[in-house]
Parts: sequence; C-alpha cells; structure tokens
Amino acid sequence: MSELKKDLEGLNGWLLIVGIGLLLTPLRMLYVFPALYVNLFGSAHWVDMTTPGTGTYHSAWKPLIFTEVAFNCGMLLASLLLLYLFFSKKRGFPMLFIVLHVAGILFIVCESMIIHLILPAEPLFDPDTASDLVRSLLMALIWVPYMLVSDRVEQTFVE
Repeated sequence: MSELKKDLEGLNGWLLIVGIGLLLTPLRMLYVFPALYVNLFGSAHWVDMTTPGTGTYHSAWKPLIFTEVAFNCGMLLASLLLLYLFFSKKRGFPMLFIVLHVAGILFIVCESMIIHLILPAEPLFDPDTASDLVRSLLMALIWVPYMLVSDRVEQTFVE
C-alpha cells in the first residue's frame, strides 16, 4: 500500500469529528426522549388528544405519536449499530450513516406534513421543528458528500 493511502487510513482527520458526533447522538437521545415522552404520556394533554369528544382529539394523534416513538427507538438502536460499525471500521458504515441522515430528514418532513393536516391553522414547521430540520439538513449537506468522496472514508471502512 502506498504511503499516501496508509496516511489516510484510520479514524483520524475529519472522522474524529464524525466519531464525536456518533458518541454524543445516543446520549442526546437518551437525555431528550424520556423527558419528552414522560411529559406527553403523563399529562392531561395526551388524554385530550386521544379521547374522542375532547377539544384537541384527532384520530391520527395516537398512531402518529406511537409511530414517532417507534421511529426514535429505531434511530437509537441504529445509532448504536452505527457506533459499532464505525469503531469496527466496517464497510457498511458510510452507507448506513447516509441512510440514517436521509431517513431523519424525511421523517421530520413527513411528520410535520401530517401534523399540518391535523392542525391546518398551525405553520408547517414550528420553531423547534424548523431548527431540527435545518440542523439535520446542514449535517447531511456536510457529511453525506464527505462519506461519498473521502479517500479517508474509503481507506478506513474496509472490514
């Protein structure tokens, strides 16, 4: 192997930043999601949203929220798998990384559209959702091309 290719091998360079992000992602999810869902499911608001005849009831709320919980649980498990693939330098890491970024963006958009159908008077993206979408788009715009064209990625994930 040439010296140049040998220098591009390993979890160094920009992959260090990717690795830090990968380590922080499940920690952030484990911090944010329990508080979010405990507050939602443990509140009178949940009862109002899912009980026919109440002011905020809509038949789509319960399946939408359960779908969100399932998706987020799946993303948590996938982020742990991604960590394994990253530190094991597995060949499938870059593609799964890309798929998860795109899936996250698509889920934000689809969920927002469904909520907008339920609540047409509300904006399509509330400030928190808009912030999440912009953050996800920026991350994808930076890291998806990197995963596709980086020589370091190509030389590192070969197992």
